Amino acid sequence: MIVAVDYGEKKCGVSYGEVLPRKTIVVPTSKLKEVIADLKPTIVVFGLPISMSGRYSTQTFKVVRSALSFSRKYKVYLCDERMTTKIAKRISKEDDKVSASLIFQTFVQNQRGCWEVCDPRERKSVKEKGNKVLVYEFPDPDVEIEASEVLVVTRNPVLAYFYHERGYFVERELREEKYDLILAGKDCDRLREFLIDGGRLVCL
Repeated sequence: MIVAVDYGEKKCGVSYGEVLPRKTIVVPTSKLKEVIADLKPTIVVFGLPISMSGRYSTQTFKVVRSALSFSRKYKVYLCDERMTTKIAKRISKEDDKVSASLIFQTFVQNQRGCWEVCDPRERKSVKEKGNKVLVYEFPDPDVEIEASEVLVVTRNPVLAYFYHERGYFVERELREEKYDLILAGKDCDRLREFLIDGGRLVCL
């Protein structure tokens, strides 16, 4: 069984079924674990709140934190819910229910477009110094950086959450700026254009 969740701090829309949603309900957030345990799902899907401009928000990381807690027991996914929330508000006052149902359908139709929730961290024991530093898809949020400005960029919401928890500002997209140090987990050749003259690229 698949259970899709439109997560809120006070209440959650919950839609469940196999290929199609069989039933959709609204439950208090405090009862969510109990409700999901009773349903005995094989997969739990959370809608991932990202701003319409494509940026992470405080709510993004609250949902990721909850998804991580469920991932200890279930296979959990995060699916971008930007369009589902917009559509739900247009077609029904019961937007929590509609959003949960749309999250369910989004996952069934395009599972590859969602992120499986697992711990992406890899310990690299890196210590670096710089002035303006870009950390791009770098898998170690415990990296030690001494710098006046650090920007973290990752499209993985779980990795973004761990960086956020350590006080970093995290974006999903690169800015058209130059850096004197770039720590990269991938796309190293492409990132060279973002270095100042004499800048360093540290690539895994």
